[in-house]
Amino acid sequence: MRPVDKSRYTTNHIEYNPYGDAKPDLIAAIGTFCSYCEREGFSSALDVEHIQDKDGHPDKEFLWNNFLLACKNCNSIKGTKEIDFPNIILPHIQNTFSPFEYLESGFIKIKDEVVEPLRSKVVELVNLVGLDRRPGIANYSTKDDRWRERKQAWELSEKYKQKYIADKCDVETIVDLSLKNGFWSIWMNAFRDFPEVQRALIDNFKGTRLNYFAHIK
Repeated sequence: MRPVDKSRYTTNHIEYNPYGDAKPDLIAAIGTFCSYCEREGFSSALDVEHIQDKDGHPDKEFLWNNFLLACKNCNSIKGTKEIDFPNIILPHIQNTFSPFEYLESGFIKIKDEVVEPLRSKVVELVNLVGLDRRPGIANYSTKDDRWRERKQAWELSEKYKQKYIADKCDVETIVDLSLKNGFWSIWMNAFRDFPEVQRALIDNFKGTRLNYFAHIK
C-alpha cells in the first residue's frame, strides 16, 4: 500500500463544504488512485473518503486533514468503522508499503517477518477495507474485483520487467503503464532489483511519501 503525503500539495483549503468539492484537490495531491487498494480510477470511480467517519465525527466532515481517496469497494467496506489510531497503520501516517507481499494470484499477504506489535496493526488495516477479500474468503462478494485487478497488474509488471531486462522497454514506458493501471506497490515489488525504476515510480506518483524511500537512488 503506497504511503501518501498530502502536505506536498500546498494549495488546498482547510475546509471543503460540501466535502465532495475536495476531490479535485485530492487528485492533484495524491493522484487518481484509491489510497487503500491502489487501483486506478477516473474521478467518478473515487470517493472523498473520511478517515474518521463523518457521522461519528461530524466536526471532521469538511476537514482536509480527514480526507483520503477511496474506490467504491474500499469505501463501502470501511463504512462507519471507528479508527483505533494507536492500533492500526494508515497510508497517510505510517509506512504501509513495507509490511505487504503481493502474490501472482492477486492475493495480498502480510510478510512473515512482520511481528508483533506491528503485525496486529497491519491486520487491522487489512480488515478495515477487506484488503484480503477473494474467492473462498469470508464476506467476499463477486462485485469485488480488487484481487483480480491486482493479478492483472502483477502479470503486467512481470511482463515488462522481462522486457526491461532484455532492453526492450525503458523506464518511461514502465512509469506510463503503472500510472495507467495503478497498483504502485505491485510495480515497486516487481522492480525491487532495479532502483532506477523504483525511483521513477516514487517520483512520478503524486504525493508518495518520500522520506520512506530516501535510500533508493
